[in-house]
Amino acid sequence: MTDQIENSAATDKVAAELSRPADPAPWELLGEETGFHRFLSVNLRRYRMPDGREVDWDVLGPKSDAGITSGVTVLPLTPEGRIVTVRMFRAGPDRVVTNLPGGYVEPGEDPAVAGVRELEEETGYVCESLEVVGWQWSAASSTYRKYVAIARGCRPDGKQQLDETEDCIPVELSLDAFRAELRTPGAMTGIDAAYLALDHAGLL
Repeated sequence: MTDQIENSAATDKVAAELSRPADPAPWELLGEETGFHRFLSVNLRRYRMPDGREVDWDVLGPKSDAGITSGVTVLPLTPEGRIVTVRMFRAGPDRVVTNLPGGYVEPGEDPAVAGVRELEEETGYVCESLEVVGWQWSAASSTYRKYVAIARGCRPDGKQQLDETEDCIPVELSLDAFRAELRTPGAMTGIDAAYLALDHAGLL
């Protein structure tokens, strides 16, 4: 009887997905030009919509001439099940917030290699293993791809090596304390990546 119920539920789910409305037609990209170019780049794209109207749209990404198109965010887990975070100043919120460690993936670099490197550079922690579990767009108007990774067996046996504009303070949090940070408005940045990593780690 249980198998019949599960099979029926699976069939209902497939039927619901098949009956959903079709996606809208994609817009046609007509051209793109640089609007602002420093540490970050803002490009102006012109699109033709399916009804024939033409619209301009701003898209944000890292400095394009550096060849960087993606970054990585790491959920570091200690052997005791604690989560390694960093406290650092962020210019957007204009305050010190909690972050998961991470950073740019260099051109041609494997995201997993970048995750191991960024973990040690920002926190001084090294890991026994690191798995990239997915990726997401940084924002709806962003060209930046953000990989999400889980690092296990993390210990403070490495050497913190911060960039000249970084001031990361590593802080270990219990799972409950980390969840509290996630739920507190404005306390963290990158919470979308954090939830995705927790989901893949079975910690939601």
